[in-house]
Amino acid sequence: MVLIFLFGWRHLPEPYLGWLLLPVWAVAGCLIFASSIEAARLRRGAWLNQYLLAGSVWHARLRGGWLMMSWHLLLSALLALFMLVKLLWLSPWLWLMLLAWMPVMWWLSGQIRRRLDGHVKPTLIKALSRRLLVPLGAALLLIGYLAVSLTLSQPNMQGMSWTGALGLYMQESHSSLPLLAVSERGHQLLELTVQWAMQNTLGDVDSSGILGLLAWCLLLISGSTFIWAWMRLLAGIAAFSGQRGSAADVATPAIQMHGAATQEHK
Repeated sequence: MVLIFLFGWRHLPEPYLGWLLLPVWAVAGCLIFASSIEAARLRRGAWLNQYLLAGSVWHARLRGGWLMMSWHLLLSALLALFMLVKLLWLSPWLWLMLLAWMPVMWWLSGQIRRRLDGHVKPTLIKALSRRLLVPLGAALLLIGYLAVSLTLSQPNMQGMSWTGALGLYMQESHSSLPLLAVSERGHQLLELTVQWAMQNTLGDVDSSGILGLLAWCLLLISGSTFIWAWMRLLAGIAAFSGQRGSAADVATPAIQMHGAATQEHK
């Protein structure tokens, strides 16, 4: 459903696409934030109960407050914006790959949950399954993303200078929203730089060196950031789905563990 919505938003004409950017960005950022803060609280709760006594004052202070939430909110906003701009320029083949990935993801989620059943506390099993699904699913999806990306047609920039390639193939943004226009220009700059560097280093052992390494690093970083944001978005939707034991059960895992430890101590 979210894929269909974003696909429809991506094909809206201007100025409607620009007008809807801010609400779409806000919703996507909140969903990514829900997944990110859930995973952070699970990690923090496990760390606290591993090293600190349940009755320690630092157990409560280090549980995570406004500083943790502010950091994850900022990170989620940046990831959401990068993902949305990426979707605006995404190839139809990559859209099909995301569509084909959806049933695979739900199957993988079910497999992880069944593996955890009987080993993890019932109140935390759904949150932990989402915690494991994001990195595992992102790794698998990234392989497919890179495989499809490397087979797509690209503008011929062999033998051209970097500035010449940018001047020839950089497209003007038609958005009336400055934020979207600047973001689109930045995305084009990144994509064209990766394509230019790869085309001018592949097969050239003498001069590839640092430039070739830079091209592959940029490709991996760009693809990994997009895939990570996408998986966080889907995990956030699951956290907001209203299922029993989803967001509410993991919002305070440290408190639950603290209470259990106190009872055992008594």
